[in-house]
Amino acid sequence: MAYVALYRKWRPQDFDNLVGQEHISVTLKNAITTGKIAHAYLFAGPRGTGKTSTAKILAKALNCQEGPTVNPCNHCDNCDKITAGTSMDVFEIDAASNRGIDEIRELRETVKFAPVDGRYKVYIIDEVHMLTTEAFNALLKTLEEPPAHVVFVLATTEPHRIPATIHSRCQRYDFRRISVKEIEQRLASVAEQSDVSVAPEALRLIAVQADGGMRDALSILDQCTTLDAGDTITASHVRQLLGMIGHEWVWQLTNAIADRDAHNVLLKLDELIQLGKDIRQLLLELALHARSLMLYKAAPDIDTIEVYSEDKTVLAEQSARFSHAELVQILEVLQQAANETKWAAEPRIAVEMALITLCHRADGNDVAALLERVAALEEKLANSQVVPAVSSWQDNRPPAAALQPQTQAVPTQVHKQTSPVPAGQQAMPPAPKQAAAPVQVEPAVSGVDAANLRAVWEAVLKELLTGGKRSVHACVMQGQLTALTDNQAMVHFTATFPKERTEKEDYRAIVEKTLEQVAGHQVKLVCSLGVDMPAAKPPAPPAPAAPALGNLTEAEFNDPTLKQAQAMFGGKVIKIEK
Repeated sequence: MAYVALYRKWRPQDFDNLVGQEHISVTLKNAITTGKIAHAYLFAGPRGTGKTSTAKILAKALNCQEGPTVNPCNHCDNCDKITAGTSMDVFEIDAASNRGIDEIRELRETVKFAPVDGRYKVYIIDEVHMLTTEAFNALLKTLEEPPAHVVFVLATTEPHRIPATIHSRCQRYDFRRISVKEIEQRLASVAEQSDVSVAPEALRLIAVQADGGMRDALSILDQCTTLDAGDTITASHVRQLLGMIGHEWVWQLTNAIADRDAHNVLLKLDELIQLGKDIRQLLLELALHARSLMLYKAAPDIDTIEVYSEDKTVLAEQSARFSHAELVQILEVLQQAANETKWAAEPRIAVEMALITLCHRADGNDVAALLERVAALEEKLANSQVVPAVSSWQDNRPPAAALQPQTQAVPTQVHKQTSPVPAGQQAMPPAPKQAAAPVQVEPAVSGVDAANLRAVWEAVLKELLTGGKRSVHACVMQGQLTALTDNQAMVHFTATFPKERTEKEDYRAIVEKTLEQVAGHQVKLVCSLGVDMPAAKPPAPPAPAAPALGNLTEAEFNDPTLKQAQAMFGGKVIKIEK
């Protein structure tokens, strides 16, 4: 008799032997028990998870001579024929090969005939997503209203490609990936009944590599039995068969990456290539180990998640050498390089670039450390520079009465009266002209020198950044705080746009609120425009009254505040000569 592969020999023959799909087997058994058998089912899920096997079990449960039953006997003629694939009532159709409208039309014709041996005719259409649009349309009416003796089972690995009109006519069952533990237990049972000795570590390695598919796991085990492995199949035999790198190599490379030793990494890579290892497999195993380190670093006590490396000593030691950000960066680089090796003309170059990049990576905690340093500097600045400067100024400022400024009229232009008065006529006084609104210029508070003003202004800018007001900061930072009093803060700009934008209500309110937080009292923002000005200086004491020059005294004409206002707002002072 011809040799039968393990995945065919050990295909589950009843619902109880269906591994990892209890949610489906229980539902189908309840439907059979209550007689609520649907006319169409859609089985969706990854490859090798039992879709076709479940369809055959359902067909046997419906057509068993002792049924319909949830436990088909697997001994009657109907069960034997279904198991052997020779039943006249169970049709297995490969939609990848029979995807046209002609095949579906032929199916529609055969549906009309009654079953030959059993109670139901079961049509199992595998990879149903491969049908053409015309074939789906031809199947719609038959799928919606088939004869009472017909049951359709549609199996697919890509349910998103099934038209919604087909979905709505079927009961959908989603098959999940089988866990590593369940695959490992099934493999151990198969190996024991097949008189094959397999080491537990080898079974686990096969289960991990199967990626949730029982058929893949049984195929790998079947292939391992053909190796000249002696009495027992070990993990090294499995790695040799699958071309895997192995934990030892991966751990050594990880340590070299942690040490940023590019020389050692390149030597080990060259040695692996000389041994005939697949370099893309190397990247994948490095990525799986980095994932294990990341998960262990995040939650050392979780044992339910399957990982590449299970040695807790290695995980604890190596995860301590990386930060979470570094492990994420390593995973991103390895995944990108693994994708590039598929299409690269010389995959080795892509692998070498990735490994050297990891050796020259930036510290994963650079950002965190930088944030900590910035926070520490901000705290130090707040405690040692800004706050003392402002508080000392507030503590030593003179009484409010002494700070009241004198209003200085700054006429932008005064015309001299030069027209002669005719003889015999009384000289009429010139018509009063609308004078420009005087500009109130308040001198800086005594004790607030240029250094303190700069410190206050830097604190204001920092508060704007800390509070997320980046647009306000970008505009206000182009100005300079030139004076600060009990009720005013004068900011000088050299460009028109930032001055006008700062004076608008929204930005003004934000800046005034920030100034209040820094200065400790409420102030009003006053903006000026002109050429660059030196830092504000305390006003000179008022000079004694001098003989009048027109409508200004000599002291008023030379007053520093007036000069400062003139520099801010432009214009010139013209004395009126009588």
